[in-house]
Amino acid sequence: MESTPDNKEGWDPTLVFGTASFLNDTGSDMIAPIWPTFLSDRLHLNLLQIGIVDGMALTVTSLAKLVAGYLSDRLRKRKSFITSGYLMSVAARIGFVLSVGFFHILFWKTMDRLGKMRGPPRDAIVAAHAEQTRRGRAFGVLRAMDTGGALLGALITYLLFVWLGYTGIILLAAVPGACAVVVVAALVKEEAGREVFKGVSFRGLSRDLKILLAASVVFALGTFTYSFVLLFGRQFGISDPNVPLLYILFTGVYAASAYPFGRASDTVGRRPVLTTAFVLLMLTALWAHFIVDWVGVCIMLVLFGLFNGALDPVQTSFVADLVEEERRASVIGAFQMAVGFAALPAGTIMGWLWMSVAPLVAFQFSFVMCVIATVLLMAVGVRPPAQSTSDAAPEQRPPDTTDITV
Repeated sequence: MESTPDNKEGWDPTLVFGTASFLNDTGSDMIAPIWPTFLSDRLHLNLLQIGIVDGMALTVTSLAKLVAGYLSDRLRKRKSFITSGYLMSVAARIGFVLSVGFFHILFWKTMDRLGKMRGPPRDAIVAAHAEQTRRGRAFGVLRAMDTGGALLGALITYLLFVWLGYTGIILLAAVPGACAVVVVAALVKEEAGREVFKGVSFRGLSRDLKILLAASVVFALGTFTYSFVLLFGRQFGISDPNVPLLYILFTGVYAASAYPFGRASDTVGRRPVLTTAFVLLMLTALWAHFIVDWVGVCIMLVLFGLFNGALDPVQTSFVADLVEEERRASVIGAFQMAVGFAALPAGTIMGWLWMSVAPLVAFQFSFVMCVIATVLLMAVGVRPPAQSTSDAAPEQRPPDTTDITV
């Protein structure tokens, strides 16, 4: 991007996209607290089917991010992918209401996750406007704002579900998503820049980035979704009307911790904070063995929220540090695709172990994979990454694929 990092020509891109994410996540997380019970009670899906739906959703998310990242670099366009992504998510929410079984909900959930194509183009814009020493903070703000929207959405559902039910909540959730489209369409102006796209070549990736990718894929194989945590909590006497409260606790911790973890990665380094995220998921899986009542479930959700708060802003920042700007969106998308492709087997394995053996065995599998991933992560160099072209002085900085002002 040829505009300066502080973007004096308009609003800070982090705040613009943070606002859009806040609105969209308000809608998506009106659905999230009731999603596990919607699948199990309304559509009568079993745990294996729920694991497949959640796993396929994450896999499709990653594929969409790869394609969008590549094309946004190749075509020198960012905004169109972002607005299209939000529109697809809004359409999917209406489709959820029309679903009557496993394959219907799988289709619409796939549509919803295809909307995640907005991620790499948006992240590339934010990374380009944030200096490397403040990049973790920028992504921390972005994550805190969208998780703040998630918290608001969960609160709305808790207050209104008894009156609106599944159908009313899901349809209402489409409204803030549509507002997010308006924010991006109105406040982001995109003009084509000069061609600098070099194509996607993974031969030139650094050793550290390859090791980070390997560690993240192994970690993803042991990662479980919040659906498993919420359904696990129901075994300890938590009634369905109170399940959204568990989700509110999770999102509240997630929102409150994302910025501090992102900022910490700017000062102490990406690897220590990412290692903390891996260890937090280990502790979450381990703690499941000690739960005897609802208090233990709450502690588990606090750990799970801290894990997400440490992982999301730092992982993207880490990748952005290790690749040059002209193919940053492509590599971020490719990285997220590789990690996301592990989600389908992860969800399937977790669901199968849960149903065929025991829920605690599923968490034991997660613990083992987290340990292996943490060992791999230790091999990533702790030295500061080489300065990318995007972080060079203005006179040395090559033109970006697009010139975006907001």
